[in-house]
Amino acid sequence: MDELNQTPQPSADDIDVTRPLVPRPRRRKSKQQIFKEKYLPFIILGVAGLLCLSFIFGSISLRREKDAVKAKQERITQLLLEEAAELKTRAAAMAAEYDYENAMKTLAGYSGGLTNHKELLGLYNGYKTALSELVVWDDLSEIPNLSFRTLIADLEKAAADPDRGSRYQKNYITTVEFAHILEQLYDNGYVLVSLYDFAVPVTAEDGSVGVNRTSIRLPEGKKPILLTQEGVNYYSHTENCGGFADRLTVNADGKLTCVHGESEGVFDLVPVLNAFLGEHPDFSYEGARATIAVSGYEGLFGYTLDETDAIKAVADKLRQQGYDIACYTYADMEYADFGEAGVKEDLQKWNDEIVPVLGATDILVYPTGGDIRGQEAYSGAKYDVLHQNGFRYFVGVQNGVSWGMTTAEYAHQTRTLVTAQNLIEHPEWYAGMFDAASVLSDQR
Repeated sequence: MDELNQTPQPSADDIDVTRPLVPRPRRRKSKQQIFKEKYLPFIILGVAGLLCLSFIFGSISLRREKDAVKAKQERITQLLLEEAAELKTRAAAMAAEYDYENAMKTLAGYSGGLTNHKELLGLYNGYKTALSELVVWDDLSEIPNLSFRTLIADLEKAAADPDRGSRYQKNYITTVEFAHILEQLYDNGYVLVSLYDFAVPVTAEDGSVGVNRTSIRLPEGKKPILLTQEGVNYYSHTENCGGFADRLTVNADGKLTCVHGESEGVFDLVPVLNAFLGEHPDFSYEGARATIAVSGYEGLFGYTLDETDAIKAVADKLRQQGYDIACYTYADMEYADFGEAGVKEDLQKWNDEIVPVLGATDILVYPTGGDIRGQEAYSGAKYDVLHQNGFRYFVGVQNGVSWGMTTAEYAHQTRTLVTAQNLIEHPEWYAGMFDAASVLSDQR
């Protein structure tokens, strides 16, 4: 009975699968789900892209930075190479003139550090050794001084001059003879020095100016010598004869040279000496050249006194190249033959007419026989005049003798004149320096 009252349960086979089921209601998606599904993938892709781009650009930037650092290092290396080459050249030029101290200072200034450059360090040590082996010269009396007048550029024309031809032949030498003398001086170990190398101007506390004795140092076997050229004015009588240079000049290339007629060239001592030093820089001690002595009564260097620009250009270039300029008195006069008043008058003209154009000088080269004293110490009224006019260096004449002295007030030396007549008649004056007979021209 109970079984009859029970509702029969359908079997699986009795279920109609074609009848749709009643759908369940869907949950609404949360904002987080929407964000994750809709936006997050794109954000991830974007971030990944940005990271990739950042990596790419970072790599490029890093490479560029490395390249910039490398380029900078290469530039620094190149600059150091150029600096080392320049310092080496400058130091070599100084060492060639026996200025080892400044050569060492030059090398020590290398920006890359001297100890980091084997070649420069080796040169430095070499110069240091050479410096320690130099021989000291400090006595002006041991230094010969050879003096020349203006050189003959054309011996045939000079000798043919009707008024002075014989004097030119006797009292002057040619440019070729002078060149031969330079060659022999060099071969015999002589080196050009300056008066200032042995006596340095000094100002005392009371304002007075004197000199301090000093010294030079040369390698063993080298000997100092002074050269003087007197009367470098190119007087009218030499210009008229056609056998001498007409004037000194600074040419378009900035070089000191001479004009002779329509030509420009090595027609006198300065350009001949410069050419020789160009080939033999070790013939000069620390850039020393010669003392150039000028008078004033007939212009300067071949110019009238109103040609101030030309005179100043020559004077500046001479000093720049290491030449010393001296007074040869204003009127080419022998002070030994004049009293105090005569010396004063001559120097007044020098100060009024020459100094404003040429500049001041403290060197006085006496014309032949014009020294106010021999080897005695200077004193007296005439010396006082010279001292008051600023002269501290005096060069007289004593042929064949090397003599000099240095006091607290002045330096005084003698020179030997080199003339054709002296070369012929007194070859012994030049013994040890050069062979007088061999330097004379075959034209004589």
